[in-house]
Amino acid sequence: MVRLFVLHLHNGQVTLAGVNFTLTPKTISQETGILNVGEEWNKRQQVEKVHYEPYIRPNYVKQLSRVFPFRFLKESYAPSMRLITRYFSCEGRFSRLYAYHIRLLMHFTRVKMMNIPYFMCRNIEKMTTLVQNNTSK
Repeated sequence: MVRLFVLHLHNGQVTLAGVNFTLTPKTISQETGILNVGEEWNKRQQVEKVHYEPYIRPNYVKQLSRVFPFRFLKESYAPSMRLITRYFSCEGRFSRLYAYHIRLLMHFTRVKMMNIPYFMCRNIEKMTTLVQNNTSK
């Protein structure tokens, strides 16, 4: 069903077995109970490096790039980051961290709140495009 949903999602609308589904941050919020509040942020937006520093081991801060090894992360944040990479990451590369992982960590440590339904909706739309493009090849 998930595959059919993804293959048939266009402009936030899907009809499967005669049932219409709408994918928006509002519907994600309603169905999950996650509040539709906070900064509307997506993976393509920049995270200033100054925001990384509280989460990174001091001897690695100067070595940061857009993608960096998990071992750069302070050990106290490792359990939270493992949850983030397992449940929010679609790359499947658990040994690397990206800016958006830090941004999610900022949310879950209550440093800078983001709109999770908006984030999820944009990610589903992006994944749908990638799956539809790969299926059509």
